[in-house]
Amino acid sequence: MKFNVNAPPQYGWIEGVLDQEHVDYLWKQIKNHKNNDHKGRLIGNVSESYALEDKGNYFQNEVVRPLATAYNQMSGNKHPMKNYHENLTNYSLNLSTFWFNNQLKGEFNPYHDHGGVYSFVVWLKIPYDHEEEKKLPQFKGTKEKDIKAGCFEFEYYDLFGRISEFKFNLDSTYENMIVFFPSMFRHTAYPFYTSDETRVSVSGNLWLNTQNVID
Repeated sequence: MKFNVNAPPQYGWIEGVLDQEHVDYLWKQIKNHKNNDHKGRLIGNVSESYALEDKGNYFQNEVVRPLATAYNQMSGNKHPMKNYHENLTNYSLNLSTFWFNNQLKGEFNPYHDHGGVYSFVVWLKIPYDHEEEKKLPQFKGTKEKDIKAGCFEFEYYDLFGRISEFKFNLDSTYENMIVFFPSMFRHTAYPFYTSDETRVSVSGNLWLNTQNVID
């Protein structure tokens, strides 16, 4: 008997650690930001969100465009949104929105997705440890998998159509890490409670530049 097994496609994300020169660049852009408030464009319940300038398209060309190429290769040149995938062969991708968040104790980003084709988050400073967060008295008796204080989490449908999650149990070892994913991938950043310092992250969205046709 001959048969084929077919499964619906699933799409993931790319994780990586930035080179120090890229980390230094991000901190420099944060230090020199122009107080261009970005909160009105975001859903985050955080203290500060400011737009960043990518001078000379440095971060776009050195980091996120290569990650887009790697993602396309990893996924067999299939983007979750078919019309985007078809256009990726015709148009370039630009880092059109670029910002950083300062998140304090008790603040959070509710579940959301982004505009554009691809998005990313970089954690520059994580002033807490999820393992310590788990020890807080309010979590006594809670299943470990359900304790999400200080975590970053993706939400997706599994092969059977059920909603599933994948969480990053953040601590300082995640500093300088980048996670790159399709923009419609829903995600959230849960609040932390054990530190009075600021959690600093950088995010951005890659959009199709329909004015720049690839020959």
